[in-house]
Amino acid sequence: MKIVHVYDGHERVFPGEGSTPSVVYYVAKYTAKKGYDVTVLERRWKDLPYEEEIEGIKFIRYDVNVCSNISNKELPHDAIRNPLKLSKFILDRFILALKANKYLKETDYDIIHFHLPFAANIIVNLNKRLREKAVYTAHIGEEKKRFGLDSSAPLLLRIFSPDLYLIKRVKKATVLNEPIRDKIVSKGIDKNKIDVIPNGIEIKDYTISKEKIYKIKEKYNLMESIVVMFAGSITPRKGVHCLVKAAERILKLGYNNVIFLCVGEITPDKEFAMRLINYVKKNNLEKNIKFTGFIPYDDLRALYSACDIFVLPSFEEGFGLVLTEALASGKPVIGTNVGGIPMQIIDGWNGFLVEPGNDKQLAEKIMYLMDNEEERERMGKNSKRLAEKFDWKNISRRYIEIYEEIARK
Repeated sequence: MKIVHVYDGHERVFPGEGSTPSVVYYVAKYTAKKGYDVTVLERRWKDLPYEEEIEGIKFIRYDVNVCSNISNKELPHDAIRNPLKLSKFILDRFILALKANKYLKETDYDIIHFHLPFAANIIVNLNKRLREKAVYTAHIGEEKKRFGLDSSAPLLLRIFSPDLYLIKRVKKATVLNEPIRDKIVSKGIDKNKIDVIPNGIEIKDYTISKEKIYKIKEKYNLMESIVVMFAGSITPRKGVHCLVKAAERILKLGYNNVIFLCVGEITPDKEFAMRLINYVKKNNLEKNIKFTGFIPYDDLRALYSACDIFVLPSFEEGFGLVLTEALASGKPVIGTNVGGIPMQIIDGWNGFLVEPGNDKQLAEKIMYLMDNEEERERMGKNSKRLAEKFDWKNISRRYIEIYEEIARK
């Protein structure tokens, strides 16, 4: 069986380059391990070859530089608010679609797997015959914007959802959680057409040596403190402001031997992030609440092991790969009862579920774990057990089953 993945995003398909490119890489890797012929089509980055093979995956890369002025971290639904950026965005995807479609026309394949809807929608209209062989994975976090359900979404997305358009035209689609599937089904799409497959994780990558944990604690000044960690972009959707409010509540109660470590990019919503950082400074909370900005992937993996409690207070979350990484690191986890988070937190067993926006409840659960070391250890061990469910060797099987089903028909 020959499988082609098409990815038109603004990160390289490689582990640690972002959630979606990491998923593409590992699905391709474990499919290739099963003996299938696997190719990834993507844009070419500086200093990377046009073609190469990594871990059994053949990479073919195309020069597409139209959107070079758009930040790699800028989300498409934000970029298209600007007419100039919108025109460049469309041209960028159209050029990549033409190049990928040329390859698909000249190549025999059994499955084409799309991971973003933009170039994919162009391809399925240029080459309608491939629809019967096509799979689309909707890596959706902000589903209200992506489906045009939110008034904050650009008008264009409220009129036309690229995700829904593509799902209607492929043979099979996958989404990250049941609530997203329900939203899609409510739009008139057959439920049997959509499978729920969460993101996976390479569990072996999260066994960190004691020496490395010590060094990372030294590097980020975390010695002799309980560390409560968040990882993700510093945006309203991620609920970081609620964590800051919860932290302030905890500190006012006299819990001084704690550091709240907020790890992640500030560029996606710099105005919001700077307001939050300035609030922390103004209220003299800098000693206990720290923002790292972007950090190297190796540092991130080590910090999961260095922290004591992991928190993801999102208002909306497709799945939450950072949560899976915390599970694999053996940490108790606290998250909001939204999206795919309840798939990873069994309340009272490996952590706690709280209501989004409820900083008082969040503070209470954090304090409970801070005060109970034995509970932290018990829940951390349970997290490690649950993480096995999301190992890529298990998740990839579910994609392979879809490929084989389509290929048989």
